[in-house]
Amino acid sequence: MSTYPITIALHNLGCKVNQYDSEALLSQLTSAGYTPVSFDQVSDIYIINTCTVTHTGDKKSLQMIRRARRLNPNAFVAVCGCMPRSQPDSTEKITLAGADFIFDTRKPEDLLAKLGHTPATSAIESTTGRTRAYIKIQDGCDRYCSYCIVPYVRGPVTSRPPADILAEAQTLISHGAQEIVLTGIQVAAYGYDTTSLPKLIQMLAGFTKRIRLSSIDPWAVNDEFLAVVRDTPELCAHFHLSLQSGSDNVLTRMNRRYTTADYAQAATQLKQLRPDMALTTDIIVGFPGETESDFQDSLHFAEEMGFSQIHVFEYSQRSGTKAADFPGQVPSHIKSKRGQEMRELAAKLKTQFLQSQIGQIANVLFEDTTKGHTENYCQVQCTGTPNEIAKVHIIDATHEILIGNIV
Repeated sequence: MSTYPITIALHNLGCKVNQYDSEALLSQLTSAGYTPVSFDQVSDIYIINTCTVTHTGDKKSLQMIRRARRLNPNAFVAVCGCMPRSQPDSTEKITLAGADFIFDTRKPEDLLAKLGHTPATSAIESTTGRTRAYIKIQDGCDRYCSYCIVPYVRGPVTSRPPADILAEAQTLISHGAQEIVLTGIQVAAYGYDTTSLPKLIQMLAGFTKRIRLSSIDPWAVNDEFLAVVRDTPELCAHFHLSLQSGSDNVLTRMNRRYTTADYAQAATQLKQLRPDMALTTDIIVGFPGETESDFQDSLHFAEEMGFSQIHVFEYSQRSGTKAADFPGQVPSHIKSKRGQEMRELAAKLKTQFLQSQIGQIANVLFEDTTKGHTENYCQVQCTGTPNEIAKVHIIDATHEILIGNIV
């Protein structure tokens, strides 16, 4: 490129890890002199950080590339994220959709070099001033669940040195962050030298008011982890404990390496230590070979667990994974029907959980003057001071939020 653009627009799809990577990239580009604008505006550069976990992610990623090209036919369109690494023909699809350059999000220096710059900073600058800040502590996955493309596109498990994480957390907190959210592709797999996830939590607890985990797996709930849950009040009573199915038959085919009994034990142990805990999860319906009986088992188990929120996904067949070739692929109309049933249960359970909070005194971190979140991540409608934690009396609840008054 003989001349270099001034404005840059970035669109992120997918998980919190993608969000963190996007913020790191945007920070470096801003430091290099580019001006961020909304993705809906005409811009000189468009960046799309793609997701490929499902076919829907692929479809949306390609749609955003085409949208960028329509907004400015002369723009420089760059693409990163998981989709380029997912399938042999992904690069061709991305290029045909209108991309000029494909790079690895975790190597922003490649894009900067393309634009004639060198790396300047980290994700810290783009996340300062936020009430809640994310820190990526690890990347990659080695579990190889039979349905999942992630280990193939994100690579092996790598963990950041604790000193780097602590330094980033301290900077974020000094710029106003009241809560640190630890995120990664497989947070429970964090381990650097002799530092485990529980030890890292203990290190962070010394100088932050709140620590939240984006997600953990049942196998991570061991004695060391439970001791940290018991002894660390800064760790929020909200655990996103990945389930995927409430049927042991399906869990085996998924290669999840735990049973519903294992899951229930982990959830019960956490609940005993933190009775105010919110338990959230992900559930896939319509996995290959899932019978109606398996699905009913999954429904019943979800109800027994009393989840406060369930993210429901219809199984998406991903070429390159073992499950893509499994017999018994479930027809789309049955997957849709099961997805609707599971979402109806999820809505009922969420309402029940919110109703159970009425009468409680909760510590609420306010994002603005009208709403905030409790430690167990319930949204509260209340008048408060932005970026401050206040005690709130919960007086009512709708299907979606709690309503309260400052104590």
